[in-house]
Amino acid sequence: MKAAITVVADCDARDHGVVVVKGTFEIDDAGKLALAAEQQPLVFADEHYGDPETTPVRLECEFAPQKPLTDVLVVGRAVAPKAVPVEMLTVRLEVEGRAKDVRVVGERRWVQGLGHVYPSAALPFVEMPLSFARAFGGSDDSRGPEQVAVEHRNLCGVGFHQHRDASAVAGSALPNLEDPRQLITSARDRPTPVGYGVIGRSWEQRARFVGTYDDAWRRGQAPYLPRDFDPLYYQCAPVDQRFPHFRGGERICCVNMGPDPIVDYVMPSISMMLRFRFFNRDVERRGTLDTVILEPHLRRAQLVWRASVPLGKKLTDLREVWVGPQVPDERLLVGYRDGRPVFRSLAAAVRWVRKLEAGQP
Repeated sequence: MKAAITVVADCDARDHGVVVVKGTFEIDDAGKLALAAEQQPLVFADEHYGDPETTPVRLECEFAPQKPLTDVLVVGRAVAPKAVPVEMLTVRLEVEGRAKDVRVVGERRWVQGLGHVYPSAALPFVEMPLSFARAFGGSDDSRGPEQVAVEHRNLCGVGFHQHRDASAVAGSALPNLEDPRQLITSARDRPTPVGYGVIGRSWEQRARFVGTYDDAWRRGQAPYLPRDFDPLYYQCAPVDQRFPHFRGGERICCVNMGPDPIVDYVMPSISMMLRFRFFNRDVERRGTLDTVILEPHLRRAQLVWRASVPLGKKLTDLREVWVGPQVPDERLLVGYRDGRPVFRSLAAAVRWVRKLEAGQP
Protein backbone atom coordinates (compact mmCIF):
# COMPACT_ATOMS: atom_id res chain seq x y z
CA MET A 1 0.00 0.00 0.00
CA LYS A 2 0.91 3.68 -0.09
CA ALA A 3 1.44 5.76 3.05
CA ALA A 4 2.42 9.33 3.87
CA ILE A 5 2.28 11.81 6.74
CA THR A 6 1.33 15.46 7.10
CA VAL A 7 1.11 17.91 9.99
CA VAL A 8 -2.17 19.72 10.72
CA ALA A 9 -2.98 22.31 13.39
CA ASP A 10 -6.29 22.20 15.27
CA CYS A 11 -8.35 25.14 16.57
CA ASP A 12 -6.13 25.26 19.69
CA ALA A 13 -3.01 25.66 17.51
CA ARG A 14 -1.79 22.22 18.49
CA ASP A 15 -0.06 20.23 15.76
CA HIS A 16 -1.08 16.68 14.91
CA GLY A 17 0.75 14.16 12.80
CA VAL A 18 -1.78 12.62 10.40
CA VAL A 19 -0.87 9.42 8.57
CA VAL A 20 -2.87 8.22 5.59
CA VAL A 21 -2.57 4.65 4.29
CA LYS A 22 -4.16 3.80 0.95
CA GLY A 23 -4.66 0.42 -0.65
CA THR A 24 -5.88 -0.38 -4.16
CA PHE A 25 -7.84 -3.61 -4.41
CA GLU A 26 -9.28 -5.77 -7.17
CA ILE A 27 -12.37 -7.92 -6.70
CA ASP A 28 -13.22 -11.46 -7.69
CA ASP A 29 -16.67 -12.71 -8.74
CA ALA A 30 -17.74 -13.05 -5.10
CA GLY A 31 -16.73 -9.46 -4.31
CA LYS A 32 -13.71 -10.42 -2.21
CA LEU A 33 -10.97 -7.80 -2.32
CA ALA A 34 -7.31 -8.58 -2.93
CA LEU A 35 -4.43 -6.12 -3.16
CA ALA A 36 -3.81 -5.04 -6.74
CA ALA A 37 -0.38 -5.43 -8.30
CA GLU A 38 -0.47 -1.74 -9.23
CA GLN A 39 -1.22 0.59 -6.33
CA GLN A 40 -2.78 3.97 -7.11
CA PRO A 41 -0.88 7.00 -5.78
CA LEU A 42 -2.03 9.07 -2.84
CA VAL A 43 -3.93 12.23 -3.78
CA PHE A 44 -2.13 15.29 -2.39
CA ALA A 45 -4.36 17.91 -4.08
CA ASP A 46 -7.91 17.83 -5.43
CA GLU A 47 -8.16 16.28 -8.88
CA HIS A 48 -10.97 17.56 -11.12
CA TYR A 49 -12.63 16.06 -14.17
CA GLY A 50 -11.24 18.97 -16.20
CA ASP A 51 -10.85 22.70 -15.63
CA PRO A 52 -10.88 23.25 -11.83
CA GLU A 53 -12.95 26.41 -12.32
CA THR A 54 -15.81 24.65 -14.08
CA THR A 55 -15.73 20.90 -13.35
CA PRO A 56 -16.42 18.94 -10.16
CA VAL A 57 -13.80 17.15 -8.10
CA ARG A 58 -13.06 13.59 -9.19
CA LEU A 59 -10.75 12.68 -6.29
CA GLU A 60 -10.36 14.88 -3.22
CA CYS A 61 -7.09 15.42 -1.37
CA GLU A 62 -6.80 12.43 0.97
CA PHE A 63 -5.09 14.23 3.86
CA ALA A 64 -8.10 15.46 5.82
CA PRO A 65 -7.20 15.59 9.54
CA GLN A 66 -10.17 13.40 10.44
CA LYS A 67 -13.49 12.01 9.27
CA PRO A 68 -16.19 11.24 11.85
CA LEU A 69 -17.85 8.83 9.39
CA THR A 70 -16.87 6.63 6.47
CA ASP A 71 -17.38 8.15 3.02
CA VAL A 72 -18.43 5.79 0.23
CA LEU A 73 -17.86 7.28 -3.23
CA VAL A 74 -18.32 6.02 -6.77
CA VAL A 75 -15.96 7.26 -9.47
CA GLY A 76 -17.38 5.62 -12.56
CA ARG A 77 -20.20 5.48 -15.05
CA ALA A 78 -23.59 4.02 -15.81
CA VAL A 79 -23.29 1.06 -18.17
CA ALA A 80 -26.20 -0.37 -20.17
CA PRO A 81 -26.56 -4.16 -19.75
CA LYS A 82 -24.92 -6.16 -22.55
CA ALA A 83 -23.84 -2.84 -24.13
CA VAL A 84 -27.29 -2.45 -25.71
CA PRO A 85 -28.12 1.28 -26.09
CA VAL A 86 -30.88 2.57 -23.82
CA GLU A 87 -32.64 5.91 -23.41
CA MET A 88 -32.97 5.57 -19.63
CA LEU A 89 -31.31 3.41 -17.00
CA THR A 90 -31.58 3.17 -13.22
CA VAL A 91 -28.34 2.67 -11.33
CA ARG A 92 -28.10 1.73 -7.68
CA LEU A 93 -25.55 1.89 -4.87
CA GLU A 94 -26.44 -0.40 -1.97
CA VAL A 95 -24.38 -0.35 1.22
CA GLU A 96 -25.30 -2.71 4.04
CA GLY A 97 -28.88 -2.89 2.78
CA ARG A 98 -29.28 0.87 2.34
CA ALA A 99 -29.95 1.70 -1.31
CA LYS A 100 -29.63 4.86 -3.38
CA ASP A 101 -31.09 4.96 -6.89
CA VAL A 102 -30.29 7.46 -9.63
CA ARG A 103 -32.16 7.71 -12.93
CA VAL A 104 -29.75 8.13 -15.85
CA VAL A 105 -31.24 9.63 -19.01
CA GLY A 106 -29.71 10.12 -22.45
CA GLU A 107 -28.94 13.55 -23.87
CA ARG A 108 -31.99 15.87 -24.02
CA ARG A 109 -32.67 19.49 -24.89
CA TRP A 110 -35.42 21.90 -24.01
CA VAL A 111 -37.72 22.35 -27.01
CA GLN A 112 -39.95 25.42 -27.42
CA GLY A 113 -43.53 25.06 -28.55
CA LEU A 114 -46.99 26.48 -27.81
CA GLY A 115 -45.61 29.17 -25.53
CA HIS A 116 -43.58 26.90 -23.26
CA VAL A 117 -40.58 24.58 -23.32
CA TYR A 118 -40.58 20.84 -22.82
CA PRO A 119 -37.91 18.10 -22.80
CA SER A 120 -37.01 16.46 -26.09
CA ALA A 121 -36.82 12.71 -26.49
CA ALA A 122 -33.67 11.19 -24.98
CA LEU A 123 -30.87 9.94 -27.21
CA PRO A 124 -29.78 6.34 -26.60
CA PHE A 125 -26.50 5.74 -24.78
CA VAL A 126 -24.34 2.81 -23.69
CA GLU A 127 -22.27 4.58 -21.04
CA MET A 128 -22.81 7.79 -19.09
CA PRO A 129 -20.36 9.40 -16.59
CA LEU A 130 -21.70 9.46 -13.04
CA SER A 131 -20.39 12.96 -12.42
CA PHE A 132 -22.10 15.91 -10.76
CA ALA A 133 -21.41 17.77 -14.00
CA ARG A 134 -24.31 15.70 -15.38
CA ALA A 135 -26.65 16.48 -12.46
CA PHE A 136 -28.91 19.46 -11.84
CA GLY A 137 -27.04 22.63 -10.93
CA GLY A 138 -24.86 25.34 -12.44
CA SER A 139 -25.48 29.07 -12.74
CA ASP A 140 -27.70 31.60 -14.53
CA ASP A 141 -25.97 34.72 -15.86
CA SER A 142 -28.87 35.93 -18.02
CA ARG A 143 -29.07 39.19 -16.03
CA GLY A 144 -25.42 40.07 -16.47
CA PRO A 145 -22.23 39.44 -14.52
CA GLU A 146 -23.37 41.44 -11.50
CA GLN A 147 -26.55 39.41 -10.96
CA VAL A 148 -25.40 35.85 -11.51
CA ALA A 149 -27.58 33.29 -9.71
CA VAL A 150 -26.05 29.96 -8.71
CA GLU A 151 -27.25 26.60 -7.48
CA HIS A 152 -25.24 26.38 -4.25
CA ARG A 153 -25.84 22.61 -3.91
CA ASN A 154 -23.97 21.92 -7.18
CA LEU A 155 -21.95 24.71 -8.72
CA CYS A 156 -20.81 22.52 -11.64
CA GLY A 157 -24.14 21.07 -12.83
CA VAL A 158 -26.52 21.77 -15.67
CA GLY A 159 -30.14 22.90 -16.01
CA PHE A 160 -30.33 25.75 -13.49
CA HIS A 161 -32.54 28.53 -14.96
CA GLN A 162 -33.63 30.92 -12.23
CA HIS A 163 -34.13 33.98 -14.46
CA ARG A 164 -33.95 32.82 -18.09
CA ASP A 165 -37.15 33.05 -20.12
CA ALA A 166 -38.41 30.32 -22.44
CA SER A 167 -36.57 31.62 -25.49
CA ALA A 168 -33.25 31.60 -23.62
CA VAL A 169 -33.85 28.13 -22.19
CA ALA A 170 -34.76 26.55 -25.55
CA GLY A 171 -31.94 24.43 -26.93
CA SER A 172 -30.11 24.11 -23.60
CA ALA A 173 -29.31 20.73 -22.08
CA LEU A 174 -31.18 18.91 -19.33
CA PRO A 175 -29.41 16.96 -16.58
CA ASN A 176 -28.57 13.32 -17.29
CA LEU A 177 -28.76 12.32 -13.62
CA GLU A 178 -32.07 12.64 -11.79
CA ASP A 179 -33.60 11.61 -8.52
CA PRO A 180 -36.40 9.14 -9.48
CA ARG A 181 -38.58 10.88 -6.88
CA GLN A 182 -38.01 14.38 -8.34
CA LEU A 183 -38.12 14.08 -12.10
CA ILE A 184 -37.66 17.32 -14.04
CA THR A 185 -40.71 18.45 -15.98
CA SER A 186 -40.22 22.24 -16.06
CA ALA A 187 -37.26 24.52 -16.68
CA ARG A 188 -38.13 26.19 -13.38
CA ASP A 189 -37.85 22.96 -11.36
CA ARG A 190 -35.13 22.89 -8.71
CA PRO A 191 -34.70 19.24 -7.73
CA THR A 192 -32.02 18.03 -5.36
CA PRO A 193 -28.79 17.42 -7.32
CA VAL A 194 -27.97 13.70 -7.25
CA GLY A 195 -24.76 11.81 -7.78
CA TYR A 196 -22.35 9.40 -6.15
CA GLY A 197 -19.19 11.50 -6.28
CA VAL A 198 -17.39 14.19 -4.30
CA ILE A 199 -19.35 17.14 -2.90
CA GLY A 200 -17.39 20.35 -3.51
CA ARG A 201 -15.79 22.09 -0.54
CA SER A 202 -17.70 25.33 -1.21
CA TRP A 203 -21.06 23.70 -1.90
CA GLU A 204 -23.90 24.33 0.51
CA GLN A 205 -23.85 20.77 1.91
CA ARG A 206 -20.34 21.31 3.33
CA ALA A 207 -20.03 25.09 3.66
CA ARG A 208 -22.41 25.17 6.62
CA PHE A 209 -19.85 23.25 8.71
CA VAL A 210 -16.84 25.55 8.20
CA GLY A 211 -17.59 27.78 11.20
CA THR A 212 -17.65 31.54 11.69
CA TYR A 213 -14.94 33.80 10.27
CA ASP A 214 -15.80 37.22 11.69
CA ASP A 215 -13.94 40.06 13.39
CA ALA A 216 -13.76 38.10 16.64
CA TRP A 217 -12.10 35.24 14.80
CA ARG A 218 -9.64 37.61 13.14
CA ARG A 219 -8.71 39.20 16.47
CA GLY A 220 -8.36 36.12 18.63
CA GLN A 221 -8.23 32.92 16.56
CA ALA A 222 -6.80 33.50 13.07
CA PRO A 223 -5.18 31.78 11.25
CA TYR A 224 -6.48 28.68 13.04
CA LEU A 225 -9.91 27.11 12.63
CA PRO A 226 -12.80 28.84 14.41
CA ARG A 227 -14.17 27.32 17.59
CA ASP A 228 -17.45 26.39 15.92
CA PHE A 229 -15.79 24.48 13.07
CA ASP A 230 -17.46 21.08 12.63
CA PRO A 231 -15.28 18.17 11.41
CA LEU A 232 -18.24 16.95 9.34
CA TYR A 233 -16.86 19.45 6.84
CA TYR A 234 -14.21 16.88 5.97
CA GLN A 235 -16.85 14.38 4.79
CA CYS A 236 -16.83 14.65 0.99
CA ALA A 237 -19.49 12.06 0.09
CA PRO A 238 -23.19 12.94 -0.24
CA VAL A 239 -24.99 12.74 3.09
CA ASP A 240 -26.74 9.48 2.16
CA GLN A 241 -23.35 7.86 1.40
CA ARG A 242 -21.87 8.29 4.88
CA PHE A 243 -21.80 5.46 7.40
CA PRO A 244 -20.42 4.58 10.83
CA HIS A 245 -16.76 3.75 10.47
CA PHE A 246 -16.25 0.50 8.59
CA ARG A 247 -14.62 -2.39 10.47
CA GLY A 248 -14.53 -4.97 7.70
CA GLY A 249 -17.11 -7.35 6.29
CA GLU A 250 -19.46 -4.63 5.04
CA ARG A 251 -21.17 -5.51 1.78
CA ILE A 252 -21.61 -3.09 -1.10
CA CYS A 253 -23.45 -3.66 -4.36
CA CYS A 254 -23.27 -1.51 -7.51
CA VAL A 255 -25.99 -2.06 -10.11
CA ASN A 256 -25.58 -1.12 -13.79
CA MET A 257 -22.18 0.48 -13.21
CA GLY A 258 -19.87 -2.09 -14.78
CA PRO A 259 -19.44 -4.75 -17.46
CA ASP A 260 -21.58 -7.04 -15.29
CA PRO A 261 -25.02 -5.73 -14.23
CA ILE A 262 -24.12 -6.36 -10.57
CA VAL A 263 -20.70 -5.68 -9.05
CA ASP A 264 -20.30 -6.74 -5.42
CA TYR A 265 -17.72 -5.67 -2.86
CA VAL A 266 -16.96 -7.17 0.56
CA MET A 267 -14.80 -4.89 2.67
CA PRO A 268 -11.66 -6.60 4.01
CA SER A 269 -11.04 -7.01 7.74
CA ILE A 270 -7.63 -5.37 8.02
CA SER A 271 -6.25 -4.23 11.35
CA MET A 272 -4.24 -1.21 10.27
CA MET A 273 -1.81 -0.71 13.16
CA LEU A 274 0.52 2.28 13.25
CA ARG A 275 3.31 3.08 15.66
CA PHE A 276 4.45 6.68 16.07
CA ARG A 277 8.01 6.56 17.37
CA PHE A 278 9.08 9.62 19.34
CA PHE A 279 12.56 10.15 20.75
CA ASN A 280 11.41 9.06 24.23
CA ARG A 281 8.26 6.98 23.70
CA ASP A 282 6.14 5.00 21.25
CA VAL A 283 2.47 5.72 20.62
CA GLU A 284 0.28 3.12 18.91
CA ARG A 285 -2.83 3.90 16.92
CA ARG A 286 -5.27 1.81 14.94
CA GLY A 287 -6.02 3.31 11.54
CA THR A 288 -9.67 4.03 10.74
CA LEU A 289 -11.10 3.01 7.38
CA ASP A 290 -12.95 6.24 6.57
CA THR A 291 -12.91 6.52 2.77
CA VAL A 292 -14.02 3.94 0.21
CA ILE A 293 -13.70 4.83 -3.48
CA LEU A 294 -15.46 2.38 -5.78
CA GLU A 295 -14.65 2.00 -9.48
CA PRO A 296 -17.05 -0.76 -10.54
CA HIS A 297 -16.34 -0.34 -14.26
CA LEU A 298 -12.74 -1.31 -13.44
CA ARG A 299 -13.75 -3.88 -10.78
CA ARG A 300 -11.54 -1.95 -8.40
CA ALA A 301 -11.70 -0.13 -5.05
CA GLN A 302 -9.41 2.28 -3.26
CA LEU A 303 -9.54 2.18 0.55
CA VAL A 304 -8.11 4.86 2.83
CA TRP A 305 -7.17 4.44 6.50
CA ARG A 306 -6.31 7.39 8.74
CA ALA A 307 -4.64 7.82 12.13
CA SER A 308 -3.22 10.81 14.00
CA VAL A 309 -1.29 11.67 17.13
CA PRO A 310 -0.70 15.01 18.92
CA LEU A 311 2.77 16.41 18.46
CA GLY A 312 4.87 18.43 20.88
CA LYS A 313 6.50 21.78 20.34
CA LYS A 314 9.39 20.14 18.48
CA LEU A 315 8.14 18.34 15.39
CA THR A 316 11.48 16.55 15.13
CA ASP A 317 10.68 14.64 18.33
CA LEU A 318 8.70 12.33 16.04
CA ARG A 319 11.45 10.20 14.53
CA GLU A 320 9.52 7.73 12.37
CA VAL A 321 6.18 6.01 11.83
CA TRP A 322 5.77 2.28 11.34
CA VAL A 323 2.76 0.93 9.46
CA GLY A 324 2.02 -2.70 10.16
CA PRO A 325 1.17 -5.11 12.96
CA GLN A 326 4.45 -4.59 14.86
CA VAL A 327 7.92 -3.12 14.61
CA PRO A 328 10.48 -5.72 13.47
CA ASP A 329 13.04 -6.13 16.26
CA GLU A 330 15.95 -6.34 13.85
CA ARG A 331 15.30 -2.75 12.77
CA LEU A 332 16.30 -1.57 16.23
CA LEU A 333 19.82 -2.11 15.04
CA VAL A 334 21.37 0.02 12.34
CA GLY A 335 24.42 -2.26 12.19
CA TYR A 336 27.78 -2.79 13.84
CA ARG A 337 30.83 -0.58 14.08
CA ASP A 338 34.13 -1.97 15.38
CA GLY A 339 32.22 -5.00 16.59
CA ARG A 340 29.77 -2.93 18.63
CA PRO A 341 26.02 -2.57 17.88
CA VAL A 342 24.79 0.77 16.58
CA PHE A 343 21.16 1.58 17.43
CA ARG A 344 18.60 3.78 15.74
CA SER A 345 17.98 5.67 18.98
CA LEU A 346 18.52 5.52 22.74
CA ALA A 347 15.02 4.06 23.08
CA ALA A 348 15.98 1.29 20.64
CA ALA A 349 19.08 0.49 22.70
CA VAL A 350 17.00 0.30 25.89
CA ARG A 351 14.53 -2.10 24.25
CA TRP A 352 17.43 -4.22 22.97
CA VAL A 353 18.97 -4.49 26.44
CA ARG A 354 15.64 -5.38 28.01
CA LYS A 355 15.12 -8.16 25.49
CA LEU A 356 18.58 -9.55 26.28
CA GLU A 357 17.87 -9.39 30.03
CA ALA A 358 14.62 -11.25 29.48
CA GLY A 359 16.44 -13.94 27.54
CA GLN A 360 14.55 -13.19 24.33
CA PRO A 361 16.31 -13.80 20.99
